[in-house]
Amino acid sequence: MRRTRLARGFTLIELMVSLTCGLLIGVSVVALSNDATNSFHEETRTATAEMQLRTAVERIRNDLLRAGYQSSANIQIDPFIAKPPSQSTNLPDNTTFAGLGRLAGIRLYSAGSLANTAKLSGLNDNTQLTPDALRIAGNFTSTEAYPVRQLDQGGGACTGQRMWLNMDTPSMWRVRGTPDPDATMRGMFQPVAGEQFLVRIEDDTGHFQYVPTCTGVATAGYAANGGVPTGWIDVANAGQFKVLTSTDTSANGGASGWGANLLVNPVQIVQWEIRPLDKGNAGDLAYTPIIQKDGLKYDLLRTYVNASGNLTAQTEVIAEYAIDLKFGFSADLGLSATVPRVLTVYGLSDASNAKIADDVTKGLTVQPQRIRSVRVRVSTRAGIADRAAGLIAPKANTQQDIYPLRYCIIPGGCVAGQNGWTRVRTTTTEVALPNQGRVFF
Repeated sequence: MRRTRLARGFTLIELMVSLTCGLLIGVSVVALSNDATNSFHEETRTATAEMQLRTAVERIRNDLLRAGYQSSANIQIDPFIAKPPSQSTNLPDNTTFAGLGRLAGIRLYSAGSLANTAKLSGLNDNTQLTPDALRIAGNFTSTEAYPVRQLDQGGGACTGQRMWLNMDTPSMWRVRGTPDPDATMRGMFQPVAGEQFLVRIEDDTGHFQYVPTCTGVATAGYAANGGVPTGWIDVANAGQFKVLTSTDTSANGGASGWGANLLVNPVQIVQWEIRPLDKGNAGDLAYTPIIQKDGLKYDLLRTYVNASGNLTAQTEVIAEYAIDLKFGFSADLGLSATVPRVLTVYGLSDASNAKIADDVTKGLTVQPQRIRSVRVRVSTRAGIADRAAGLIAPKANTQQDIYPLRYCIIPGGCVAGQNGWTRVRTTTTEVALPNQGRVFF
């Protein structure tokens, strides 16, 4: 009997007590693990929003630094445009190539992102957001100007004019030193295949011409014809938009001789805006939001604009889950370089921003060439809602300049206590425009 007592196991009561204790410990561990996992994912989403925000700000800063670079800050009143004496305006036709007729370093579309009267459609808690859109013009694909050897009739499928480049120049030697010189030339002058872009042509009198490239074909290239390296650029001879000669301008600029006095460089326009990636009407900037599983999702996009002023298919997603994009300008409105400069600073929601950087065809009151610096505010959000209340941060005591600290992603609006808000990260930066610092026309 003594050996039997020593050999017996746990009783049923002891087993139940031990199982209950183990279950309680297991539930506690799972709860702690679940909280830790949720916290980890929440912080990861927030960190991702912050990382995208930094990337977006850096990209837009780089583009703004090139506003007006090897381009015109306001083509409508630029005094250095080569033109015939009988021509009263810089451009005789502003409708054939709207991108050319409206060429300016900066063009603001106030509340132009998601351009609709409902603003952020369907999100009642976010109707105070009116993200802008901005177009920046300059040379974004090169830092070079290429000397022309000869100007003649276009070749191949282009019916315009062809500029044969001088191959024995430092700029062309740098092209020839790339792994694929032909792809390098095409990438600089036609960043979107089949689209027409702009080129700036400078002559030896200091005058400039802006003409569109050919369309539907490679507008620039490089080849070893018969063993001789050859580079060229094809431009359209569309109506009055052609390379003018000194005879056309009565010696007020233009190509002379065989055109060997010319320098040529690419010019592009890029548009920054917030909209859904897969919906849009390139003609009027009007976009329809799409409801996705994470709410109405918008992205910060950068898109090339062609010579006709329309968006191309070349769109980059700079930051996902973007919700706001605002711009403010500092402009030098002094009469000339000799008059003491008066720098006027406009707030991010000041209506004067849209007036000074409007369509340059609207008259002399539009002065984007006088903009000296640009302030940018960008906001991104986390991908999934994890907060039960919204927060708004007022700025400068004005309801026109508020921005959210949290963002509702539920169509129709969020209810207090409901996890419908995501956390928002916002940053502001200011960029001086070095290429417009001495423009006083």
